[in-house]
Amino acid sequence: MINLTNVEIQDIVIHRVGNKSKDEGVAVAKECFEIDNDELREALLKYFLASFKFDATYRFHHEADIALNEVYTYTNAIFKDSTTFYDQSVHILRHLYEQSSHPQIKSGELYVVHFNHIIYDNFSVDAVGIFKSENKDEYLKIDEQEPTEFQLQYEQGVNIKKLDKGCIIFNFNANAGFHVSLVDLSNKGPSNEAVYWRDDFLQVKVLEDEHYMTDQYIRMCSDFYDNVVATTNDQFEKKEKLVFLNETIQHFAKNEQFVEETFFEEVIRDPEYTNMFKTYKETYEEMNELPPMTDFNISQNALKKVKRQFKNDIKLDTNIEIKVNNESFDYLEKGYDEERNMYYYKVYFNNEA
Repeated sequence: MINLTNVEIQDIVIHRVGNKSKDEGVAVAKECFEIDNDELREALLKYFLASFKFDATYRFHHEADIALNEVYTYTNAIFKDSTTFYDQSVHILRHLYEQSSHPQIKSGELYVVHFNHIIYDNFSVDAVGIFKSENKDEYLKIDEQEPTEFQLQYEQGVNIKKLDKGCIIFNFNANAGFHVSLVDLSNKGPSNEAVYWRDDFLQVKVLEDEHYMTDQYIRMCSDFYDNVVATTNDQFEKKEKLVFLNETIQHFAKNEQFVEETFFEEVIRDPEYTNMFKTYKETYEEMNELPPMTDFNISQNALKKVKRQFKNDIKLDTNIEIKVNNESFDYLEKGYDEERNMYYYKVYFNNEA
């Protein structure tokens, strides 16, 4: 979907943004930065692009009018007239400063970059990147004065393998808010300082594409078993959930298009559970503000990501953990020992490996 093989930096400017609650202000660059050698150019491309997974896609939004989303408007101006790049970068800087009011938000360098020669969804497009470096690494610089004389210096600098915050706005589907990819490695979790980059500064929402729909449907299946099946069945076994999730994942893996009625027939099968699932699904879609998830293209990249997150593990309160391969559930049997008043698992096998 995204090919960055021939990507080039058309323009770049570096500003500095502080924390507004601490009155740190901003430092505005006098002009765009000129990259004067290929080594620096390659290092910058690595720093800006290597951290992006390009899995979830976002879009700009605004409750009233997309034109009122500031980063959308400034970016759109660059796409329409690249000669306004510097002026728009200053607008972006000042907008970020206004959103940097949480006391835990760090000051740092702000890079605004105009890329071109990107292949996106089989189209050649340009893009605007907005990146912020907040953390510095310590390192030693060694200068060799002569073959037998060395000078050692302590310095601090940006690690080009660790992008703190970044977004790339692709010049694609402008009327719907463009397509946006995000990185935010410095802050994780729902706290205010963690979400300001995405929610306050950029104001983006997840694009409900095939990656998002695939991910959400499988997660909904897992939640259905936890919140409905497990609570209504006194004989519920964790193994049953693992079998159900594996059948769900296998169903997605063998199909390019998801058709819900086929999923009901091949995976859920039981009419009673199917009705319970439909009821739960309506509630899930409403609570998570999702469109009706009935028929959609399946994203194999999203499926791979979900498979890594769901483990075939059964954890017991006796500090025992059982790991089961997808094809081995039939060799695991649960029972109850009357003398010990405890449950047990019985494992069938021919020979020890």
